[in-house]
Amino acid sequence: EKDKERKLENVRKLWDCVIDINGVGFKDIYSKRHIENKYAIDHFIPWSYVANDELWNLIPMDENLNSSKNNKLPDWDAYYKKFCDLNSIWPLEELYIQKIEKERFFNVLYGRLHPIYESAMTQGYDIWKN
Repeated sequence: EKDKERKLENVRKLWDCVIDINGVGFKDIYSKRHIENKYAIDHFIPWSYVANDELWNLIPMDENLNSSKNNKLPDWDAYYKKFCDLNSIWPLEELYIQKIEKERFFNVLYGRLHPIYESAMTQGYDIWKN
């Protein structure tokens, strides 16, 4: 548990750097609220299912909504594109290809994430209603 907290704190530091570099925060993909300093780190696919803290699955989220999302999946059609838009700033392991076009990045991430998402649904994970 402590190791998990440390890893998420490192992810938070990365997002804090994004804020510092851009001089602005970002919009929460779920609430569309502007976030600057107070936010939670969300596992798009719940940690209880994927059991990892990979950057490709982590995004900042309005901290008040995070507890309501808990171990639920976000609605894929409503949030996947927004998730990709926000997450496309990172050089992500095998997802990283220099000067990758946004559409190709979305497709590569889709190929990795959607089967996991579908599997979580099959295992009984509920869809979160924001």
